[in-house]
Amino acid sequence: MKFFPFVIVFSIFFISTAQVDDWFENVEEYEWHVEAPIFEYEKFNIYTINDSIRLCDKKPCKGWIKDYYSNGQLKHKGFYENGKITMGYENYYENGQLERKFTVISPTRTELITYYKDGTLRSKIEFKKNQPFKSIEYYPNGNVEYIEEYDNSLKYYIKFNFYYSNGSPQSILEIVDHKKRIYLSKKFYKNGQVKEEGLRMYNAAEGNYKRIKEWKFYDEKGNIIKTVNYDEAVEEE
Repeated sequence: MKFFPFVIVFSIFFISTAQVDDWFENVEEYEWHVEAPIFEYEKFNIYTINDSIRLCDKKPCKGWIKDYYSNGQLKHKGFYENGKITMGYENYYENGQLERKFTVISPTRTELITYYKDGTLRSKIEFKKNQPFKSIEYYPNGNVEYIEEYDNSLKYYIKFNFYYSNGSPQSILEIVDHKKRIYLSKKFYKNGQVKEEGLRMYNAAEGNYKRIKEWKFYDEKGNIIKTVNYDEAVEEE
């Protein structure tokens, strides 16, 4: 089963992936036997989940708080105010490797970087107004899994590209006309050949990215199987 280490906890991610319709259906299924990320402190983070208050001696935690594993290894350190993490924090695996670092850049911008247990980069997520703005996820082998980036208003994608675990592109969705919200969209076979290609248009009313104009479909050898002309035309403004 496919597993997104961090962004899966945000409802915005589920909403955004649903918007890309059939484009999202070809995501590679894989199964990695890797350690689960340490989520337990996100509920105290005012910039992410923020639905709980942490208590220390029956009072909301205040100042720098540290937690340790039974072997004495540091597990967590974060700065709390009124039981909430307000100035960033770090989590560690039991072997001492940094698991994640959450940094507050400004009142409206934060950053989360996570790692696998062997130190390989797992994800890098930039937040704007408490919402994921730009995300990069990595496979355990170090290859990029996907890149997701929104426009400054956080309303539509600039790009959302997936890659196979071998490093080759799996699908791309990249904006080519900001005014009309038109995107170049392609899917690829694992051998690198283009599977299908065409344009999509973001429909704000329906919250999806629809195929428009002419699309071409290919077999794994690069031969055209069919051409489909989608009826929805781009409206001239």
